[in-house]
Parts: sequence; structure tokens; C-alpha cells
Amino acid sequence: MISLFVLLQGLAIVLSVAHASSTSDLSVPPPPAASFWRLNSRNALVTGGTKGIGAAIVTQLSSLGCSVLTCARNGDELSERLHEWNDQHGLNVQGIVADVSTPEGREMLRKEVEDRFGGKLDILVNNVGTNIRKKTPEYSEDDYNFVMKTNLESVFELTKLCYPYLKSSSTKPETSSVVNIGSVAGVTCMKSGTIYAMTKAAMNQLTGNLACEWGPDGIRVNCVTPWYINTPLAKQVLKDEAYKASVLEERLWDVWVNPMKWHLLLRSFVLLRRVISLDK
Repeated sequence: MISLFVLLQGLAIVLSVAHASSTSDLSVPPPPAASFWRLNSRNALVTGGTKGIGAAIVTQLSSLGCSVLTCARNGDELSERLHEWNDQHGLNVQGIVADVSTPEGREMLRKEVEDRFGGKLDILVNNVGTNIRKKTPEYSEDDYNFVMKTNLESVFELTKLCYPYLKSSSTKPETSSVVNIGSVAGVTCMKSGTIYAMTKAAMNQLTGNLACEWGPDGIRVNCVTPWYINTPLAKQVLKDEAYKASVLEERLWDVWVNPMKWHLLLRSFVLLRRVISLDK
């Protein structure tokens, strides 16, 4: 099991993340990179920011001085995270209860970007994702629609809504950035989770097309496609010891990693239209 975060030397500015000393995903001081690389005056929208990868990204961005807006479907969970970020760690994170798989939820986020950030959006991280692991003949139409709406439709429609804000925030030499959180499932083949894999493969193509289309507007679009990461979603399937053993055989790194431990690549002047696959 690995981390989402990567170093891409020579092409991008990277930031190193201190390893949390406690069991909390968020109990981490500002990263060492904060001394020479900051995101002050930047605004970011991160979908699904209360758990796993999303929580790590929110923490990282806000630790670097970025004003972050996130969302979750669970209001209690969101309130707990906001308290931890803002009251315990002194970060600048705002959040609303919204389901990005619905038009209403996406419109709520668009309005928040307009109201809270004055329509200035520098970074969009499409992190929300879900999976239903079944053999293909066992999927219902409802299963198909649920995964498609959550993983793919939400990314396509929300990114479209955010386009005017991303474009207006791009002033040379600065660029705005879209980072899609994909999966190795989109670039390889597995024995289950066909719908999930379809959405992640489509995300890769969407990333490339938007990068070509929006590059002249100063908007970079990239995708990170990790293997298994120590998140609540992954833990569900890794309870199966036989499956866990097969995952261990595939990984390249010899450690189990917390999402907070490694590196987040979000802002460079040159990286564009890349699908960055990790550990598979």
C-alpha cells in the first residue's frame, strides 16, 4: 500500500510532508517545504475532503497557506474535521455539506466559490470517488449509475462549472491547476470492480482532453493514479487476507504508508496533461 503523493523532479515544485506522530490523519505540523514554498493568497476546492486522501490534501494545502473549501455528505464528520483543522491546527479551511454526484450539490459548491472566494479559484482537486466490488454480471443498473455519477459525472460537471473561475485566476506566469485523483485501476486490469475501472480510465482521457483544450487559457490539468492507499475505502477490501496478500505482491515499495507521509504535487509551471501512475 502506498501514498498518493509523488515527486516529479525537474518538472515540478514538490513539497515534503512530515510524518504524523499521532494516530490522527491530520495531526501533522506544517511541512518543512513551507519555509521555501508557499501557497499564500491561493484558493483551492477539494471535493470529499474529510477522509483519507482528501483529508491529507486539505491539510497539506492549508498548511502551505492556501484557503481551502471542501465538502462532505456527512455533516457531523465535516464539523469534526473543521474543528480539528481550524481550532486545533490554526488552518484556514471552510466546508459545506454537499453531494457532488448531484447537480444540486455541485451548484452549492459553485456558489460557495463565488461567495467565499469572490470567484477566484486557483486549484481544483477532484477527489471524490467510490467503488462497488462485484463480478460484472452481479451489477444492477442502480450500482452502475451510482458509481458513474460519483466518480465521473461529478468530475466532468464540477470542472465545467469551475472553468470560468480557474480561467480568471490564471495570470501569466501564474497558472491555475486541476488535479484529478484517479486510480491504477484505470490503466491496468483487475478481476472485479469493472465500473470503477471504467470511470477511472475515462478520467484519464478527460484529463488529457481538458489539458489540450484549456492549456491556452492557463489551466493545467493532470491526474494522479495511485495503487492501494491506507484509506477507509481501501481498508474495507483489504480485510480479505488473501486479497491483501495479492496486493502486497504487486507493490513496489516495502512499507504501508499513511496518506500524510509523502508528497503532493499541485503547482508547477510546466506539468500538463500527465497521468501519473504509482506503484503498479
